[in-house]
Amino acid sequence: MKGLHKQTWVRVNTPVDTDIADLISSLSAFPRLQTIESCQGNSNNPAWVCFYYGNYWLHSWRDLANFLLGYLGPAMTRKLGDRVGVSIRVTESGQIHGELMVRPGAIQVTVRALKTLLRDFGG
Repeated sequence: MKGLHKQTWVRVNTPVDTDIADLISSLSAFPRLQTIESCQGNSNNPAWVCFYYGNYWLHSWRDLANFLLGYLGPAMTRKLGDRVGVSIRVTESGQIHGELMVRPGAIQVTVRALKTLLRDFGG
């Protein structure tokens, strides 16, 4: 969170569900993206990862919308069809975050797609 001092982005080690560790690492490789919670799902329920993008503490929903709706969502749909989904949510506390949902069995192909998209990402 923005405080009295200049800040910079760093990667932080944290425990995550084993089956989505590569998914979270690949998604977190996008500059200015910060994952906040996740679940690997199961054979009946999708995996999901929630994240902030940009200077979220400034309520910059535009950064998130531009990234998610202007780049990641359409690109992932072109590559993976309905195996993935993205959304923007407003929480009860007023925080705005993105969510990536991945159907069961599609985690590794999603990881590969994210790595390709990261190479092409200009933002």
